[in-house]
Amino acid sequence: MKAIAIAICVLFSAAVIAGETENEVNQSSEESEGKNALAVFAGVTRDGSENLATLGIEYSYRLHKNWSVGGVIERADREKNSTLVIAFVHLWPYKDLYVGAGIGRKDPGDERQNTVRATIGYEFEFAGSWSISPQANVDFVEHEENEEVYGIVLGKRF
Repeated sequence: MKAIAIAICVLFSAAVIAGETENEVNQSSEESEGKNALAVFAGVTRDGSENLATLGIEYSYRLHKNWSVGGVIERADREKNSTLVIAFVHLWPYKDLYVGAGIGRKDPGDERQNTVRATIGYEFEFAGSWSISPQANVDFVEHEENEEVYGIVLGKRF
């Protein structure tokens, strides 16, 4: 599962980087669409040998064409359901490819654990202000093994 998700992200990114040319229309439409984005996340959290269904909601604000900030709330389906809340910053180094880092808390049951997240993804825009993005994350959780989170983000810019 992990290898498939990483391969999908790499292939999508490589295909788009190789085939995409600079387009002024895309740049002007990005400026007119707004800097806010609201998105939903659907994916899988890999916790040791378990694959857990994960759903989330994400908000981001585009500070500049190369930087955005925001937050995400995710819920993984496990014995003790856990909610993850993270504030993040994303760097957009090349077109729609983004890498990010975030810090937050994971609440499995009655416990609270500090968490740091690393993210990579690629955003595909469609129908004006909508986007879909394959995303891979690694969560470094305090006093636990690292977790990998893979999924798809569907968003709307406004």
